[in-house]
Amino acid sequence: MLIVIILFVILVGGVKTENDFSLLDYFDGEYYAYSNAPVSENYINLGSCYMNFGIVEREKIIGESMLVYDLEVGVAIQSLDAHIIKSEYIETGATVIYGYSNKINTSLDVDGEEINIQIACYDDYCVIGWPLILGSF
Repeated sequence: MLIVIILFVILVGGVKTENDFSLLDYFDGEYYAYSNAPVSENYINLGSCYMNFGIVEREKIIGESMLVYDLEVGVAIQSLDAHIIKSEYIETGATVIYGYSNKINTSLDVDGEEINIQIACYDDYCVIGWPLILGSF
């Protein structure tokens, strides 16, 4: 988790908010948008960004995450036109998948690979985010 936070701090400095992409176009679930500044009264200051509860204007979003129940990862990857870069199992019991989709303009270099989709799956739910899962999973 600390790695994700460090990567996000690096990310915030160079993010362009030109994406016309939103997870809301692909999935139904508990949604969070991240921006460089608070855009409503319903936000949490994470120090390097603001987590907003609810829909935010797309041009202000630097990332999104969504908790989705019964997500079929293969179908999710296919619908995003993404390919899997790597996956790992972490101590909390999640399988974490890193991928890349041309539908998203923002990306990060992770271990020499371009990444812009992250999916963390547990037994009964998954959290999906771009360019990484910026909140907790």
